[in-house]
Amino acid sequence: MIIKIIISVLVLFFISRVYLRFRDGSLSLLAFIIWVLLWSGITFFTWWPRFSDFIANKIGVGRGVDVLVYFSIIFLFYSVFRIYIKLEFIEHEITSLVRNIAYKQKRKNKNEDINNH
Repeated sequence: MIIKIIISVLVLFFISRVYLRFRDGSLSLLAFIIWVLLWSGITFFTWWPRFSDFIANKIGVGRGVDVLVYFSIIFLFYSVFRIYIKLEFIEHEITSLVRNIAYKQKRKNKNEDINNH
């Protein structure tokens, strides 16, 4: 029983952090909803673990905790994939920005050389 309370308090804390990120504009509405649903799901399965057994039986997995682990791993892989794609995009943007700055700086230096002669 104490672990359920501890997890619930932690989830409330995490949801408050998600809300603050949403309120300050760091998080989109869709991301806010996804995170709240995720944390709410964790709380739900903490208080009613037999429901995961019901789901496991319906999809043909032995134990409910196994279903939760499988879905968690899938979610984590998807999250890593999304982060990788965003990182690649940021790297391309930085490369493009650095090239543009270098090109403008080179043109500026060339124009200064012409004006000094």
